[in-house]
Amino acid sequence: MGCCSIELNLTNLILLGVLFFIGKKAIKFFQKWKVEKMLEKWDEAPKDKLILHTLWRCKPMPSISPFGLKLETYLRMAKIPYELDTKNPSGPKGKLPWITYQGVHLADSQLCIEYLNKKFDISLNKSASKEQLAAARACRIMLEDHFLWGLVQYRFVDNINALSQLMKIPGLFKLILPIRSYQLKQRLVNQGIGKHSPTEIYQMTEADLHTASAVLGNKKFFGGDEPCEEDCALFGCVAQAIWGSPGSSFERLCEGELKNLKEYCERMKDLYWADWEQCRDKS
Repeated sequence: MGCCSIELNLTNLILLGVLFFIGKKAIKFFQKWKVEKMLEKWDEAPKDKLILHTLWRCKPMPSISPFGLKLETYLRMAKIPYELDTKNPSGPKGKLPWITYQGVHLADSQLCIEYLNKKFDISLNKSASKEQLAAARACRIMLEDHFLWGLVQYRFVDNINALSQLMKIPGLFKLILPIRSYQLKQRLVNQGIGKHSPTEIYQMTEADLHTASAVLGNKKFFGGDEPCEEDCALFGCVAQAIWGSPGSSFERLCEGELKNLKEYCERMKDLYWADWEQCRDKS
């Protein structure tokens, strides 16, 4: 009797494993099919129009995606006309933002910028020195690849229930918020920074803001007297600390000892976002 019971349990475990494997494959297949169908629809977009696919408008600022704000700011700096699509924020590779232009669908904000620079023969770095560009690039990578994990910890792990202060959350999405919070927490752990305590994570990422503030110094922009291309990304990241993380230590730092970062963001906003208020979600 005991042997039969053990064999039955092993059979059930194997069956569950097989079903899990099949289910996982089915979900991936469905997601791939869904993306392909969505891209087919955008293949029909007018070839002379650039479509920016990004997150829907948010309450304190146009986008709580640093990469969405980065790419949209770039389009404004480069004076490239665009149309906004917020119904399909996630595109190729499952990333946002992404663009559609002349039948090409391209994801990743940095790759989009590099592609458009070549396509339109654009250079936004003419007034910056090599040293300024190098320092700005280093700051951009630091903020995008390190600081933003602190933002994820604050928004989606420690304060997931306060997300509605930043954006309108569809009813179905509200139901899966705890799952999404768990998934992002696992990503933090897999990246490595999530193995530390929240206090340690905030200390590490606050240091990134101190570094960015020191690099900016008394300059108007990271590119000097005029913004450079990297200013799009730096604005996209630092703006999240100022307007997109209410009650955080990031916000307090930018309001206090790192006020040059807030003054910098205000200058960028004045230059390229005259319609900032109109681009916020007022509902």
